[in-house]
This record gives sequence, structure tokens and C-alpha cells, in this order.
Amino acid sequence: MPDHTLQEELTKIGTEPLLPIEKKLIGWSLGLGLVLLVILGVISRV
Repeated sequence: MPDHTLQEELTKIGTEPLLPIEKKLIGWSLGLGLVLLVILGVISRV
């Protein structure tokens, strides 16, 4: 049986800094989502 709890594991994960590639992927995902949302809004008004 493991000697650590889920809360301890989540705390460890939360304190690790993001890698540069992870930051880039988050940025691309948010950017793409916003662009697609705007495109959908424009299409729905036409």
C-alpha cells in the first residue's frame, strides 16, 4: 500500500514549474479556442 495520499501527490504536481513547451501549448490552445469562437460568432450572425 502506498505511503502517500492523493492530496500529497496533487500538491507535488502543483508546485512543479511548467516547461516552456507546456506554456507554448497552453498559449496555442487558448489562442486557437478564441479564434474559433470569434469565427463561430461571425458565422452565426451572417
